Formats: sequence, structure tokens, C-alpha cells
Amino acid sequence: MISTFQKTPIPPRIRKARIATFLGFMMIGAMMYIWSTGVSVFRTQLGLTGELGDSSFGLIALGVGVGSAAGALLVGRLLDTFGAKPVITLGALAYPLSIIPLGFVNGFWFALCFGSVLGLLRGALDTALNAHGVQVERFYRRSIMSGFHAFYSLGGFLLGMACSWLTRFYTDSVLVPYTVLGLAMFILGCVFSRWLLGKHDVPDAQLDDWQAGTQSRDETGKGPSAKTLLVMIALGTLLLGSMMGENAIADWGQEYIRREFATTTSTAGMAVSLFVGASFVGRLFGDRLAAAFGNAQVVFGCGTLCVLGMITTILGGTAVTGVVGFALFGLGLSCIAPLMISAAGRRDPAHAGRNIGIVNCIGFSGMLVGPAVITVIVSHFGLSKLMFFPLVMLGLLATFGPLLMRAPKKTVARGKAQTEV
Repeated sequence: MISTFQKTPIPPRIRKARIATFLGFMMIGAMMYIWSTGVSVFRTQLGLTGELGDSSFGLIALGVGVGSAAGALLVGRLLDTFGAKPVITLGALAYPLSIIPLGFVNGFWFALCFGSVLGLLRGALDTALNAHGVQVERFYRRSIMSGFHAFYSLGGFLLGMACSWLTRFYTDSVLVPYTVLGLAMFILGCVFSRWLLGKHDVPDAQLDDWQAGTQSRDETGKGPSAKTLLVMIALGTLLLGSMMGENAIADWGQEYIRREFATTTSTAGMAVSLFVGASFVGRLFGDRLAAAFGNAQVVFGCGTLCVLGMITTILGGTAVTGVVGFALFGLGLSCIAPLMISAAGRRDPAHAGRNIGIVNCIGFSGMLVGPAVITVIVSHFGLSKLMFFPLVMLGLLATFGPLLMRAPKKTVARGKAQTEV
């Protein structure tokens, strides 16, 4: 049965907070794909080109993943204690600046250190913005998380294209692309951080019945119950599979398209940007798809699209089919993370930071395991076998993911039927 969204009067300050969350997610996506579309030039800058540089670059990518997982886990308690606003404000200023030193490094160890800092800030800011998104969601009394994540993809697409364009002119160093675009994102952070909600900005209890169907009283105490922890681990495991697939495209997608299909660095970078653009399109419709068909069905459909995209890339054998396959893969990945994170945050609003931190930490661990596994695959089997990895991961997600999603339940609250996610 198709559900309809509830219409609720929204004060201007909440609308500004929603816009701030959109812009925050846009920044995260932009920073992620500024990094990704500059990878080939960054490797040239460090002298890590070709197969001989694959292992060393894999370790740098691993450092980014370690930092991301650590940042996601460590920031949860800060969010529950101080609220999302101060954490996001600090992250929105520091994260864009952290990519600039990567344009100056010329040694492996410096690149590894600065890459780890970049990842740490990324994981912390991502978790904080998701917690803030759940806080805004409570005022709207409906799911709007896919819309927020759509702007992650939009930011990645726009700034990824901009970085791809800049790398056409700066082919030996990412100093100019990373500095110019990092400063642009810093300015964006200065703007939207003024509109964020404080810790105590919550809807009136009598208007917050939308939350009632997504939590149980025995799960809102000081510590997480065993049931809550199991649910968070299950959601995090789902996120892990999608993160590992995204990580394969983000860190290695440009190199794969360039080397396997003998195309230019700029064209390969645009293939990655189209992957992100397709994610943006999918997330525009994610909330309505979930309301119409249910979370589990949407996750299954998304996983199936991912598998189709990877098969197209692997079997197509041309740059065109590679680009099309990347786009299908991005469309498939689009709604997986928003649905899981929204469910995690709404289960216990008082500890949304903790729960989202657990889910994000497990998910970001894909950025730890992923680079290591990818490095082994590339080193021992060659770059041509790389895309079998996301094919397998998302195949497993499409098969077992829906089984781990909670089936919607209908409960009655204040005389209205509510849907539990």
C-alpha cells in the first residue's frame, strides 16, 4: 500500500536547518569526490604511477579508511553530550582545509598521515550530519533522509566534475585543484554552520508521535540494550557492504576506467562523477520509494541494480559500457545508506548520535577492509579483476540484506495508524 507524507507546519528556523543539512551533505560528497577524481594526478605527484604504485597507494587509501571509522565511532558521545551543532561547525571548517596539505606532500608517509586526518574528519562530520538530519526529520514527521543524501551525491558530482576539469590543466600535481576547491568548501561551511539546530531544539512532545512507532520504551535508557545493539550491528553490516562497493569506485574507479579501457584521465574522472550523479538521482526518489514499497524491497531493488551495473562494466569491455555500468551501480547504491541510517537514528532519539556512530563505524570499516582487499586483488590478480569485488559484495547485500531489515509494523498512536521502520 502506498503511504502518503504527512504535512506539518514548519517554522522558518527549521527550514533553514534543513537547508544547512542539505549543504552539509553536499560538502561531504564534494570533498569525497574532489579526492577521488584527483587520485590519478595525486599518484603522479607522489611517483606512485602504474602497477608498481598500487600497493603504496592502497595503504594511503587504507589510512583514509582508518581515520573515517575512528571519527565515526569517537564522535557519537560528543553528539549526545553537546548536540550536533558544535561538532558540525568545527568539522565543516576543518574538513575542507584538511585536503589542502595533500597538494604539497611528495612523500608516502606524509601522504599517509594527512590522508588519515582527512578520513578522521570525514567520519566525524558524516556521523554528526546524519544525527542532525534525524533531528530535523522529527520536525517534519516523515522520512527526508534520502533527500539529504541526494545532496551528498550532488556535491560529489558537481565538485568531482570541477576537479576532473582542473586535472586536465594540472597533470603533475593536485596542489591547485585541492587548494581551490578546498577553500570553496571552507566558505560553504562558514555559511551553513550558522543555521544548525542546537541540542535542545526538539519538537513538542505532543507533535512527536511520528517517532513513537520507531522505538520502544525499553530501548531509551542510559545504555544500549542488547536488542538495540544487535539491530545497530545488522544495519551497520548492510552499510558495510555498500561502503566497500562505493570505496572500490571512489579510490580505484578512475584508474580502472583509464587503464582497462585506454581512455584519458579526464574521461575516467567523469565516469566516477557520473556514478555519483546517478546516486543523486536515485536519492531524490528514495523516501517516496520506501513509503510505497517498504525499506526491504527498496534495498533488494538497489542491490540488484548494483549487480547489473557491475556485470555491464565487466562484460562490456569498452569505455562506454564502463561508464554506463558505473552509472547503474551508483543508482543502485543510492538509497541503501539513507534508509539504514534513518532507521538507526529514529530508533532512540535520545541516543541518536551513539546509534548512528555504531552503524557508521561498522559501515566505514568497509573503508578499512576494502582498501586492503582491493590491494590484494590488484596486486595478485591484476586491475582487470577489481570489479568482481563490488559485484560479490552487492550480490550478497541484495540476497541477505532484506532479511536483516525490520518488516514494517502497524501500530496505533493517538488514533492514527503509524508505520514502524
